[in-house]
Amino acid sequence: MSPPITHYDIADLAPFKNALATGSRLVWLYEIEVPTSTPTRYRFCAQTETVTFRDNEYSPFPITHDTMKEGADGDLPSLSLSVSNVSREIGGTLESYNGLIGQRVKIMLVLMGANSIRPQSPSNAVLEWDFKVTSMTANAEGASAQLGDISLYEVNIPASRIAKRYCRFQYKDARCGYPEDGQQPTCDKTLDGPNGCEAHSDSGDHPQRFGGYPGVPTRKTGGLL
Repeated sequence: MSPPITHYDIADLAPFKNALATGSRLVWLYEIEVPTSTPTRYRFCAQTETVTFRDNEYSPFPITHDTMKEGADGDLPSLSLSVSNVSREIGGTLESYNGLIGQRVKIMLVLMGANSIRPQSPSNAVLEWDFKVTSMTANAEGASAQLGDISLYEVNIPASRIAKRYCRFQYKDARCGYPEDGQQPTCDKTLDGPNGCEAHSDSGDHPQRFGGYPGVPTRKTGGLL
C-alpha cells in the first residue's frame, strides 16, 4: 500500500505535544498480514500491555523498526522491521508463507493516556504507514524484514503545495477571480512576471488574489531570507 507519511498541519500536532507534557506516551502498533485461506493479521504493540485501537487488540511483542530512509539515488522510503522468534511461531509462519514476501505491513504511532490501555483517540493515529515486505531474513533468535514497495497511487499527499511565486489557482476559476471577459486571455501564474498576477490589475482584485505565498522565506547560504 503506501506510507502516509500521513501529513498533519502544525496545529494538528500541537495537542499531541501538549499531551506528552501531562504524562501521556506514544506507542507503536504493528499489523502484519499473513496469506492464509482467509487472510490473517497479526497485531502487535511495542509495550508490555495489550492496546485496543480501532476495535482491534494489539498484543505485547518484542518488535521494533528503524528509521525510515531513502537510498542515495532518491529511492522510495523503506525501513527495517525486527521481531523476536523466541516462541518459534514467527519462524514457522515465515517457512509456510514464503517469508511473507509481498505481504502488507502497517505501522502506526498512537498517543496513550498516562494510565490507560486505550489511545486518547479511538481511531486517529499520530503517524500511519503502509508497506509491503520486500525481503526477509530469519534465524533462531528473530527475523528482520525490509519494508518498502510503496504504491504512489495510494500515498496520502497534501491537496496543494506552498509556492512562493507561483499561483496555485486555476486561471479564471472562483479562487482566482479574474473575470471571463477580462483584458488578459492568459496568465503565466507568476506574481510579477510579464503576464503574471500584477499584469492583471485591470480586474481590481489583482494581485491581491495571487494564489502563491510571497512571504515564504527563501533559503540562502547561511540561513533564511
